[in-house]
Amino acid sequence: MAAILPPPTTRPHDFILTMKKLALLSAIFCAQIATPIVAHGQKSYALGLGGGAAIPVGKLSDNQKTGYNAMVALAIGVSDLPVGVRFDAIYTNLSHDKATITGADLRVSGVLANFVIAFPGTNAKAYILAGGGLYHSKADLAGAKSQNNVGFNGGAGATFGFGPFATFIESRYHTVSRSEAKGGVYQFVPITLGLMF
Repeated sequence: MAAILPPPTTRPHDFILTMKKLALLSAIFCAQIATPIVAHGQKSYALGLGGGAAIPVGKLSDNQKTGYNAMVALAIGVSDLPVGVRFDAIYTNLSHDKATITGADLRVSGVLANFVIAFPGTNAKAYILAGGGLYHSKADLAGAKSQNNVGFNGGAGATFGFGPFATFIESRYHTVSRSEAKGGVYQFVPITLGLMF
């Protein structure tokens, strides 16, 4: 602080000019630092569509068998940073195991928010993701009531770039919280192949 204060012989007018110069130099310095941050930190997004198989696991596999899944995703990230956010709308149909006497297909839809961490790569990049959201499930059976439950998911995948497009393949583990009176927690694992653009 001593270097900025004017010496006793300096007039107030000279001190004000010195402070203005320091303020101008500080502004230029900050602008120089901020410019690359703004250039590299611009928002980017991608829309994804995908589908594939859905495999019931745990207790759910006692009555259901492999079905199918579909997904729409909106990925939001910052250029040159490995961390992003992805919002997914999912639909899963787990087929009824014909070997059991009672039962029906189970339909699960959901709206999820996930954090995504991408690993370095050029045309191919691996990533991991985890998050949660709201799951809506209903048995394909007359009179069956639908349920809304909170659930979580996590998994891994890889993207393969082709110009402005990228294909992706991923697998995630979903666990949906449900009371024991309504059937208990259930889990399923979709394997999804899709396109990001």
